[in-house]
Formats: sequence, C-alpha cells, structure tokens
Amino acid sequence: MEKTVLNSMFDNLLHIGNKTNFWNAKMRPYIYGSVNGIHVINLLKTAEKLEEVKSELKDLTSSGKKVLIVATKIQSRDAFKNLAEETGSYYVCEKWVPGLLTNFKTIRKRIGSYLQLLQDSQSGAFDVLTKKEKATRMLELEKLDKAYAGLKDMKKLPDVILASDGIYEKQALREAEILNIQSFAVFNTNGDIDLVSNLIPANTNSTKSFDYLAQELKGSFVK
Repeated sequence: MEKTVLNSMFDNLLHIGNKTNFWNAKMRPYIYGSVNGIHVINLLKTAEKLEEVKSELKDLTSSGKKVLIVATKIQSRDAFKNLAEETGSYYVCEKWVPGLLTNFKTIRKRIGSYLQLLQDSQSGAFDVLTKKEKATRMLELEKLDKAYAGLKDMKKLPDVILASDGIYEKQALREAEILNIQSFAVFNTNGDIDLVSNLIPANTNSTKSFDYLAQELKGSFVK
C-alpha cells in the first residue's frame, strides 16, 4: 500500500472511530486500537475494502446495473448528492421514505404525483389558481421535492444500494436485504457488517471523510 494513500486518508480523518464504549464487536477486524477513549480505524483495512467496493461497483455499473445512493446524514449529503448527479445515479439525500423499496409500487405513484406537480409549476398551470390554492400546491411540491427529487427517473427498483453511513441508513439497508438487493455502506466502529454485501470502514462523522470517499468512488461508476 502506497504511503501517500494512507497519508491522504489520515489527513482526511478517515481513521477516527467512535468512542470505545460505542462500538460493535463485528468491526473488531477493522480497528487498529484506541487513543483517549476513541477507537482508531486501521487505514490499511480501509484502503483494502475501499478498493474492493470500487471494483465491485465498477463491475456492476459497467454491466448496466443502476445504483441508488442514500445519504441523508448531514455530513455526507452534499458530497454524495454530487456523486449521484455526476454519475447518473438515483439518490435520496433528505429523508428516507419508509417502504421506498419494499412498497415501491405505491411510492412510484407518489413520484408520479410529484412529477405532475413539477410539470404544472413549470408550465404555468399554477397561475390560474387562487393565491391560497397556489401556495398549497407549492408547499406540497416542496415537500415532495425533498423526498423524490433524486428518484424522478427511477421506474423500477435499483440493482444496488450505496449508503454513506450504514447505521444512519439502516432502514434503507434492511429494505434492500428483504428484497435481496446488493448493498454497500461506509461503517464506523459501531457498524453491523451483516447488513451489507460489502463495506468501507471509515469515519462517518466528518465532512472531510465523506468528501474523500465520494471522490474516490466516483471513478467506479461506468455510465
């Protein structure tokens, strides 16, 4: 492993885990040790798992598989939304809608309502409404936009889920597990590795860490 890669990971804070009393023993293989009551993630393992996930994502996307990126955690939201937009992936970066995967037929109807409202707002159809009716429609559009803006073109279930924080996005991963959808996630030292197909052990509390990971993952998406 090149020292420059490890130094870059260190500089971007990927090594910082959670408090030692807030961990999952399943993450033991990825922990180097602890300092002042904070676990330190083994960056050699991080680099190894990151390369695995990048390779698997490249294989999947090069064969036409579609990825849904889930990143509702504030620290990861911007970096992973940009990753989704730049790679043509679906995304949820505001709030996970329960049943989005397991009850997709119903959710798809909601997306259809959102698209109709969006079209009406852009075509000027709202202009013929009363001031109160227009305000109501705009509020509804704003609400639906937060939930479904990244799912406009998702006409069927995604083939892959990529979660920025496997614990924070546990509900999405559980739905993926029920439907046998392949999944990847970044996990801090409290992660449950059984939730996903593969993982990246890294700091999930830092914007710098997420910025670095999103940038590293970008080249794995083949349009």
